[in-house]
This record gives sequence, structure tokens and C-alpha cells, in this order.
Amino acid sequence: MKATKLLLSLIAIAPMSVSAGPNYVTGKVVSLLAHGQSPSIRLTGNVSPDQCDGGAYGWLGFQGTAAEQTRVYATAMAMALAGKTIAVYTNTDGERCKIHNIQITGGLN
Repeated sequence: MKATKLLLSLIAIAPMSVSAGPNYVTGKVVSLLAHGQSPSIRLTGNVSPDQCDGGAYGWLGFQGTAAEQTRVYATAMAMALAGKTIAVYTNTDGERCKIHNIQITGGLN
């Protein structure tokens, strides 16, 4: 009982670092996969948006041409190295999650 109360109080005061919706998720980049044809990232908590498939580990790929994927991946890598919070926006078709937009949401000041 005491452990449950302590856990609930810690959750109540801890800042939420991850949020998700139908086509977006926010958090910090915790994994980078620099694959030649399919670069991917994972965010805090291995979460993915509700309306795409991030698999068991929450991998988020990238939409677009190879050059477009490289640019967005480079942004994700820079934010990972800087420890910044980002929001990524993905497809909503139930298929593998593919990022089409990335936004830095915290820590630029």
C-alpha cells in the first residue's frame, strides 16, 4: 500500500516527457538506426502514434526520397545528441510509422 502511494505521488509530480496522439508522438530520441534504405528512430518509452504501426519497439521510419529522409534523420540525430525534446508527425493509415515532419518542441532557449 505504501509503495503504491509513493509511486502514485512520484508520477503526479514527475513531468510528462512523452505524449502521443493519432498522428504524432513527442519525446527524446533514444535510438537511431542509420540504415541505407530505411533510417529509423525510437523515442522515449518506445511509443508510436496511435494510427500507424511502430512495432513492438516503437521504431519510426521516414517518408520521402532518400535525400529527404537523410535531412529529417540528420535533424533527429542532432536533437538526440543535444538531448532536446521533439515531436514527430506520421502517417495515419495503420501501416509502418513514417515520419513526414519533425519539430523541436523544447530546449531551444
